[in-house]
Amino acid sequence: MSAHVSAIIGADAYRPFVGPTGVPCVIAGFEPLDILLGLERILEQIKAGEAAVDNQYARVVKPGGNTKARAVMERFFFAAGGCAWRGLGVVPQSGLALKPEYSAYDAEIRYGIAVQRGNEPSGCLCGEVIKGKTRPPQCPMFGKRCTPDHPVGPCMVSSEGTCSAYFKYGGIHETV
Repeated sequence: MSAHVSAIIGADAYRPFVGPTGVPCVIAGFEPLDILLGLERILEQIKAGEAAVDNQYARVVKPGGNTKARAVMERFFFAAGGCAWRGLGVVPQSGLALKPEYSAYDAEIRYGIAVQRGNEPSGCLCGEVIKGKTRPPQCPMFGKRCTPDHPVGPCMVSSEGTCSAYFKYGGIHETV
């Protein structure tokens, strides 16, 4: 799980997802030891057939999150239904919008613009990579049309993206 998001929403926010899906969840930080501990814990859960929320980043992520940040978010935003996420499609109950009393600060309303929602490029497998259903080298664009200098999908855009990290750290040479 993302430590950035988890620091705000808290570890408890993931509890509804682990039970019904049977998918283990580990929150880890960004330091090498954090990553190794996170990997160890997720492998231990898989081996034991468990699905729990394991917070290995407790120095930053609290069970209830950052209450002050959440209060600010709740002051200005409301849950606006499903939101389209690159590579994942529409995720129910994932959208936020400014509350009506703050609509003067909504750029779409204030400037009369419409934000165009992007479509996934044909042939891009970022959605499958994000979901863990495929690895970057299995994407026909990886390392060819899609590189860190010319990213096609969201997995290559950020240096933290799966494809970008795979590309940088030698994954491009892996035999699939």
